[in-house]
Amino acid sequence: MSNLAGGGPQLALTSPGHDSMLAPLHLNLGQIMPAPPRRILLASTNNAKLGKLWWLLDGLGLELLVPDESNSLPQPREDGPSHIANAERKAIEASRALGLAAIASDGGLVIPVLGDRWHSLYTGRFAGSGATDQERLDALLELMQHYEGQRRSAHWTEAVALADRGYLLGSWEAESPPGLLDRRYDKIVPGFWGFSVWRLPQFGKRYPDLTPEELDQLDDHWSRLREQVRGYFVEHQGPHIERTQKTPR
Repeated sequence: MSNLAGGGPQLALTSPGHDSMLAPLHLNLGQIMPAPPRRILLASTNNAKLGKLWWLLDGLGLELLVPDESNSLPQPREDGPSHIANAERKAIEASRALGLAAIASDGGLVIPVLGDRWHSLYTGRFAGSGATDQERLDALLELMQHYEGQRRSAHWTEAVALADRGYLLGSWEAESPPGLLDRRYDKIVPGFWGFSVWRLPQFGKRYPDLTPEELDQLDDHWSRLREQVRGYFVEHQGPHIERTQKTPR
């Protein structure tokens, strides 16, 4: 895959061979690195998530990269106690293995009414590790079939972490406003299958049916993460960076 920033060469990365299970190291920016890295790998194999990670950092003057087909990302276990822990592990291991800074994320759907029958950490795996997006949606609708009205309330949580060559630079987490899980879906959102049945009461429609203008107004978890992540770069690189610049999603 090519350099996402445009105009750049193909990304060719090599692994330095470090043990990916080494304990994470936390970097004191003030003592060791006066400014965040300028060249950052978007550490995901999910095209939809790559688009979100790109959107978080676009316009900051950074060189944004994705691994090409010959440089596979590490696939760490997603068995941490929280989304923050999983995102940190992904960023740390990718940055260590490929020898540059990396940003990664982990998130899931929170459904309070299901109690112990559901946990956001297992959103992608609750229907089985090999399930398709359609199978996940059908399984979720079956779980929710006996609930009505506000009992179908759900929200999203997402965590993002930034690391450089095995050192954790920062991590952030945000939740979306609540929505309702619809009883049907017409189209599946690639990469974010749960969005297919997420209905936004303020717009009276499901996420896939939102217009570009409505998406821009949506104060969701990714919008909140974007503000936090960009705030980090503003703080460490100076006020000349535009924190709230609008870019297409």
